[in-house]
Amino acid sequence: MVKKNNSKKSTPVNTPRKEKKKVAQKKPSTVIPRERVTKALNELIKFSSKSQNEDVENNGKKQLLEDDEEELKKDLQLIVVNNKSFTGTSKSFKMKLVNVKHSIYKPWKKASVTAIKDFKTLLILKDSDVKKVSEDDLFDRLNSEEIKIDEIICGKDLKTVYKAYEARNAFISQFSLILADDSIITSLPKLMGGKAYNKVETTPIAIRTQANKEFSLTTLTNNIKKVYLNQLPIKLPRGTTLNVHLGNLGWLKPEELVDNVESVSEQLTKAFSIRSIFVKTNKSPVLPLYYNQDVLDELVAKKEKAKETTEDDMVTIDGVQVHLSTFNKGLMEIADPAKLSAIFSKQVTNAKKRSSDELEKESSASTTAKKAKN
Repeated sequence: MVKKNNSKKSTPVNTPRKEKKKVAQKKPSTVIPRERVTKALNELIKFSSKSQNEDVENNGKKQLLEDDEEELKKDLQLIVVNNKSFTGTSKSFKMKLVNVKHSIYKPWKKASVTAIKDFKTLLILKDSDVKKVSEDDLFDRLNSEEIKIDEIICGKDLKTVYKAYEARNAFISQFSLILADDSIITSLPKLMGGKAYNKVETTPIAIRTQANKEFSLTTLTNNIKKVYLNQLPIKLPRGTTLNVHLGNLGWLKPEELVDNVESVSEQLTKAFSIRSIFVKTNKSPVLPLYYNQDVLDELVAKKEKAKETTEDDMVTIDGVQVHLSTFNKGLMEIADPAKLSAIFSKQVTNAKKRSSDELEKESSASTTAKKAKN
């Protein structure tokens, strides 16, 4: 007789299996994957170099003006599309400032040594403050950062010395960066003229100059450094498409350009309902960087809702589908049914015309399709 072995060793034990932990997919640390931005910028750099080499082969030796034109072709831009107007119905004359890791002004100034236009900075102060500081005062405080204020003026100078249209435009066009006391920024469009606001470089950037309601040289200096070293100005349009000027491809290293694109994109997508972002140079194709599907879905939903509302406002008069306003729908309810075609004759005629045009388009499209098949 075989004895059963009741030892612990022989007793089968059901050991629970350890479930494998699902590895969560890492989300990109920035709104646009860095690899995508890097690849797009590398393609733009290649395109720019190829275009420049072809121009040299075709034209031979380049003149100074042609060299400057070549530099303009390398200007880098972000095209940012919003879901609605950036400023609403009002026009904004105040520049939006976004933070960037790498200043575009330092390399711009260095590059201007061999360009037609020197990089110069203008500072516009209140009439009561203009004599409280000089270019030399600021030189002592800013020179260590390679920042130079070339000229200081006040609002009164724009009213008197540079009142003439030609003199004012010639003066303003000298500068690549214009800084102004934030307390007078709203009065400058009238004093500087609309032409100054056509370019980012001649649109004044608001900076703080006061501390405890008094002019402060320290506050002024700190805010000049802040803009010059760490910020980028953006002109917000009334429309839905925004151009962000990121400087020239040759001013910064590729990785520095990527840093700035990431930083600007991150801040804009947080501040607005951005639909899409593209990158390009002045003469290159547009390369897509970002699409926000949630915003696109929201836009589609709004359009569908508007379409449904329009369909709800449709009524039939004399066998024709007519769109009526809320007022006209109310009028229709109290009007004599026999007189509806006379009361709404204009709407009926327009509806018939639209219907006729649509049929004509369909007929034309059908004919074109048949010809294509044959």
